[in-house]
Amino acid sequence: MEKPNCRDCKHYFVTWNQRTPNGCRRYGIESKENPSVIVHSAGMGDCQGYEAKRSKELKKTPLDLNSKDLW
Repeated sequence: MEKPNCRDCKHYFVTWNQRTPNGCRRYGIESKENPSVIVHSAGMGDCQGYEAKRSKELKKTPLDLNSKDLW
């Protein structure tokens, strides 16, 4: 299994703290490294909480603004 990219996960967020800029809402982690690295180093294996952001799914199908269903 390929390592998940935290920046593409819906649980990832950027914190205000410069010392710990990466955060994960799922695991309650704020760290300098990507949260998936912290999860792996804690002995939990690969991150099981990864969920793709919804915006990535929407980009796959372009929205047709001329469709009468939207208006």
